[in-house]
Amino acid sequence: MNTLVTYKIVSDQNGKLKTTGKIACNFWNKFISPNRSIVIRLGIFTRIGNTIAESYKPYKGTDGVVYGRIDFNTKYLGTFSENQIAGTIVHEIGHTLGFGWDEWMSLFDEDNGHFYATSIKKLPGLADMLVETDYGPGTTLSHWDEEKFGGELMTGFKNSVEHVLPITIDVIALLGHKVIERLTTKTSLNTLLNALQSVQFSQIDEAKSLDRDHFVQTEIWEEIYTDKRSKHI
Repeated sequence: MNTLVTYKIVSDQNGKLKTTGKIACNFWNKFISPNRSIVIRLGIFTRIGNTIAESYKPYKGTDGVVYGRIDFNTKYLGTFSENQIAGTIVHEIGHTLGFGWDEWMSLFDEDNGHFYATSIKKLPGLADMLVETDYGPGTTLSHWDEEKFGGELMTGFKNSVEHVLPITIDVIALLGHKVIERLTTKTSLNTLLNALQSVQFSQIDEAKSLDRDHFVQTEIWEEIYTDKRSKHI
């Protein structure tokens, strides 16, 4: 059976997560074929403060499916545009695909964020990249460097205008997945998401065959903020 990225709505606000979850899954299904199917559980919470969303550590089910979880703060879900919401989900699916986990951590020197020569040999574009080494747990070592690449999809903070670098798609191959379509140039995230809004999901039968109700409580992996936190926290 073909693998795919899909979602499960646990709770929602005016159908916003259902709409944007589809767009976010369309993004990754356009570019990659995961080594095992991924189900993202989407839900809501309400809290005063600057936390946009919380994501939880992914886990594997007995059927080999990988499950991720993202909860959105209704405070921001009510004011964000569809693309802002979808972009946040796309980012978190990136972590479920491996940004920050074992394969990713083997690619670079944790002391300085530079990629090893062996990694660069596999993917030459990594020679120009740097991993974030600041800002504390959930951000450090799991994203591209904020100061050098701020505004890129897989940096650690939400930006008002974001883009995607080709390397963000290409590196997925080193995390164990298959890249089925390359991104050839730096591209606005809004441009990519706008093009995916009308894409019809073609793997309905495959998605229905997955146990999308499977759930295991895991710890929070990342909190997404509206404001950049201080370094070294």
